[in-house]
Amino acid sequence: MLTLACAAGSVHASPRSDPTTGRAVFTGATMPHATSLGLEPAALGLGQYDQLYVAITGVLDQLHVSLDKIDLDTGAHSAGPRVRDVEASPGAMIAFIYHVAGDQFTLGFEARTNPQESFPSDRTALRYLTLGDGERDWLASVGGSFKVTNDLFVGASLSHQNTFLRLRYARDTALENGHGANGLDSDCGGAPCGVENPLATELYNVGVRSRYLSTSNLKVNVGAMYQLARDMWIAVGYHTPPGLAVQTELTGHVDIDRAPRDVALEPGEPTLRGPSVVEIQFPASVDVEYRARLPGTLDLHIGGRWEDLSRLQAYDVRAYSSTFARDGVPEWTERPRGLHDSFAVWGGVEQVDVGGPPHFMYGARVGFETSAVSAERTSALTVAPASLTFDLGVQRRISRGAVLQLSYGVQYFPKVDARNSAFDPRDRVACIASGFDYSTDACQAVREGYAIPTAAGEYERIQHAVRIGLRYDIP
Repeated sequence: MLTLACAAGSVHASPRSDPTTGRAVFTGATMPHATSLGLEPAALGLGQYDQLYVAITGVLDQLHVSLDKIDLDTGAHSAGPRVRDVEASPGAMIAFIYHVAGDQFTLGFEARTNPQESFPSDRTALRYLTLGDGERDWLASVGGSFKVTNDLFVGASLSHQNTFLRLRYARDTALENGHGANGLDSDCGGAPCGVENPLATELYNVGVRSRYLSTSNLKVNVGAMYQLARDMWIAVGYHTPPGLAVQTELTGHVDIDRAPRDVALEPGEPTLRGPSVVEIQFPASVDVEYRARLPGTLDLHIGGRWEDLSRLQAYDVRAYSSTFARDGVPEWTERPRGLHDSFAVWGGVEQVDVGGPPHFMYGARVGFETSAVSAERTSALTVAPASLTFDLGVQRRISRGAVLQLSYGVQYFPKVDARNSAFDPRDRVACIASGFDYSTDACQAVREGYAIPTAAGEYERIQHAVRIGLRYDIP
């Protein structure tokens, strides 16, 4: 088990990328592999055979958190609870690639779901940041490659992405009122509530999704690949966010378990339910790869990825019901992610399948990814400092047409010192004391969702990713 010190944990290297595609051995933007339909569709034209491909994928995240407590009066830090969490998530894919007569056009179809972006589940110490669940995307894609010349291929694919998001978290209703009525100094079981009192803890369960069929779910992948010299290729693929829009609207419901002391003060239904909308900003991304034949039967792969993650600053959660205002439920809440753009690079070698009797082929890649979130904005919802990756793969042709592939990757996120956390409950108190003067830094933190119980502490994380694929080549 990984030992970590912090309070956070989104699922993937960067929250939107699939660690089993692109950097993984036997995949990549220059490879005529079924995964290229969504990665770099131009590469499909290099394949010699029609292809049926099925795969099972999975991601396992290990997280260890050591939280700090902050004294509201002095700002002094003290040791808080430690949390260890392991989250596993499966994925799957099926695809078919068809070469039109003449080999100038290559068409493809795929249906897949990537491993879910999961959050630490049911860890009481992290409840004001997350209580679990996450985001899962289901995609269906069609597209193809066009051979412009023997050296140049272009391609495009259209994906329909359905997103399902569940956010579970707690809200401190005493902190929400500062030192006013029903605030930090009010009674919770015979003593002042203070911060993070279970009797003043309100629980949220937000379940939303995109529309089942909508043009706002459509995303475009375009790419080009060029042969620089014999067996030397370079490729670039660009991926738009769904709907080509600034943000995507997910709709559903929210269930709210009122804080025990609030139920006692204002008798009524202990659980509230109403419609909910979450606004989310999906990133665009670019994949690049260079592939060249080395002496013997080895290929060199050097690849990279840029993701426009700075679009995803927060989950914008809206809750609607005629009873919510009466029971002190806010209509609008920001659940901060605080992401910035990330860049990943990797390189390695792998053996090339040149036919002949069944035999094993191997490959390996190493890489580096820049951080996707700063240390002060690290929280139980997002742990993504600069990291190192290492991927291994083995492939065996088990019959004339069938090839079995297995890849494993590990990503290590070194320990993050987030003691200077942007999450600070004192900002809520100071903003209320200022009369909600939004020109102050404290009220800016309230508006952005950071004025909640602190995420200060240390964080460390390891992610494991596996892909098992079966490819059948149809002559």
